Amino acid sequence: MSAPLYLLIGMIQAVCLAALTILIERILAVIRISDTWRYRVAFLLGGACSFVPWYTLISSLHPLWMIFAGVMGAFWGGLLATRQKTPLWENNSPPSPEIQKAVMQIHQQVIPNVDPTPAWKCLFDRTLAILALIFLSPLWIITAFLVWFEDPGPLLFVKNSVGQGGITFHQLKFRTMIQGAEEATGPILASIHDMRALPVGRLLRKSHLDELPQLINILKGEMSFVGPRPQRTVLVYSYLQKMPEYAERHRIKPGIAGLAQVAGSYYLTPRQKLRFDRLYIRHISLGFDLKLISLALLIALWYRWQKRWNGRLPRRLIH
Repeated sequence: MSAPLYLLIGMIQAVCLAALTILIERILAVIRISDTWRYRVAFLLGGACSFVPWYTLISSLHPLWMIFAGVMGAFWGGLLATRQKTPLWENNSPPSPEIQKAVMQIHQQVIPNVDPTPAWKCLFDRTLAILALIFLSPLWIITAFLVWFEDPGPLLFVKNSVGQGGITFHQLKFRTMIQGAEEATGPILASIHDMRALPVGRLLRKSHLDELPQLINILKGEMSFVGPRPQRTVLVYSYLQKMPEYAERHRIKPGIAGLAQVAGSYYLTPRQKLRFDRLYIRHISLGFDLKLISLALLIALWYRWQKRWNGRLPRRLIH
């Protein structure tokens, strides 16, 4: 059997089980069962049908491929069923137009001209982002499924952050907290043992897998791999009231990895962050970016998992 036909049959399997999962969810809606378990049970029953060995009727089909296609179909069916009630992204506590305008005005006063992004940095960011999207696609699927299965609802969290020149943009992250986590508190910094975090969310935050969707921000030209970590517009607005020079960190695009987070810690004061960001802007180069990316990966893949990790790299690594 040719590869296109092989793929077509798998897609048909996926579509059929997606439709079946939606049908099961609608049937379960008449039963007194929580929304969370209704979606989960619909997925489990729909996904179980992918193990029915009907594909043995066509000897050239590989059972593992059909099972994968069926489970993915059931997952997409669960997503579509969820989408009928909630969007697939959550935009909590967006800043008011007045705050966005005020942030822009202060930036225009402090930094009337932003620094142009070097050609090498644009090429490096977009090339690496495309490669990462391709090779990390299995992680996207696994992460999205883990978030949805634990708490069916939005997959993504939209963080309204300040970008280059003071422009507010939608910073994308996988959702790591319960739905509507900020309805009562408003936009606040997350703590280490935040009670709003999902169990799988703690794992995603610790491994930085929740940052994967920011590859889309990089491709859109809103972010870079290395640069000052973006912060929420409402928080930046409060910092600018006491420290207008804080706008200087937005001369360049914000990044996934920043010098303040690599050489400092998550809980630095705004003035400390500004000092690190000014230092990075002054010494920006391809070699510096590669070093910071390497150190950020070292933190995510090794140091964060050590019992005695205190949030700071050894001095010999940041000399």
